[in-house]
Order: sequence, then C-alpha cells, then structure tokens
Amino acid sequence: MSGTPDLALDLLGVEPARFTATPTLHLRVGLRRQDGGPVQCVLLTTVVSIAAARRGYGEDEQERLVGVFGAPELWDRSLHGLTWARITDTVPAFRGATELTLGLPCGHDMQVAADQYLHALRDGDVPIDLSFSGTVFYPDEGGALRTGQISWRYEATGRLPVGVWRDLMDRYYGSARWLRLDEERFGRLAAYRARRALASFDDTVDDLLRAAEPAGAGEEKRGPWIR
Repeated sequence: MSGTPDLALDLLGVEPARFTATPTLHLRVGLRRQDGGPVQCVLLTTVVSIAAARRGYGEDEQERLVGVFGAPELWDRSLHGLTWARITDTVPAFRGATELTLGLPCGHDMQVAADQYLHALRDGDVPIDLSFSGTVFYPDEGGALRTGQISWRYEATGRLPVGVWRDLMDRYYGSARWLRLDEERFGRLAAYRARRALASFDDTVDDLLRAAEPAGAGEEKRGPWIR
C-alpha cells in the first residue's frame, strides 16, 4: 500500500427518516476502498445538488419555476444545478467496504431556490448529484497512521421520487407553507390585518390578492403552494 487509498462512493437509496425533529431524508451511501484494505476513519463532506437540467417539465411546472430559472424560453442558458445541502459526517473504521447514512435536512423556506424548485413539482423524480471531499485516515505498510485528502472528483448520482419528498413534508407541515418576512414588512402586514379585523394571515393574504388581481384571475393561477 502506498499513497492515499482510492475510494469509491455510490448512492444506494433515498428514504424518509422517522422520528426526527425536523423533516429529513436519509441518503444511503456505499463507501469502499478499491484495493480492499483497511480504513481507520473518514471525515467526509458531501454536497448535495439538484441536477435540474436532467429532467423534463410540463407547462404547469415551467410556470411555477419562473421564479427559479426565469422564463422557459431562456432555460437553455438559465437551467442549472441547485445546491441543496452540505453535509459533514464521520465514517468509523472499516475494511474493504461499508455503508453510511447521511441526513439530508428538508427546508420549507420559499426564498431558498432548492425549496422553491421542489415545491413546484407534483410528480416524477428529482435527479440529484452528490460530490464528496474530506480526509481519510489509513494505516501504511508498517502500521503507522497516515492521512490523505479526498478530492472533489468523487461523485455519485441518483433520483429522489417527488412523492417521497412531498409525503415527508406533509407529515410535518400538512398544507401549511412558510413565507419569511423581515420585521418591518411583517409589522405592516400585521397592522393591515388588525385594521381590517381579519381572522388570520391566510385571510389577510387573500384580501390583498383580491385587491391586486383582476376578477377571477386568482382562482386559476393559485396553486397549493399559496395558502
């Protein structure tokens, strides 16, 4: 054995986590040392990205994704990958191969491009890419502990069924969707609600939309991402 061990990583599956405080997907990753030798430890960093260009989109999805990629006629230039998360984990000692589970947090912030993208889809699969880097600790031929860097050339690809993600989000949030406002705008919205004696913020948004939209336009355009 000489030099940093050559590793290989594969995405084996994606499944919803159970009994977590926030919605989380478990990414099952296979990790192996190509020559079958021992590994003492791996400090692993994984960047998860949505490979949006590897998927087709219907007209309704294109309309909902304008806020992410712009008008569909520009997508030949603007349709690009979206960084979803950066995950760090420690892999314990193994020989030859092992399997690890990475927790991928699922947000609900409609100002984050990855969240907007996922909310816009109704079915099908989401193509995802995983890029890995970090540090591997391994014994040399004399048994002394060595370290080596894992370069970003280690990658894996896979697919996330949209239904799995939607079922997970519905389990935690139901039909609610979160919209983040700064303090000043929230104060103005709350004051508007108080002046109009509206029962909820849902009613407040409905009232504002009715005033802003032509008669009948809102019912056609409104989707389940606006409550």
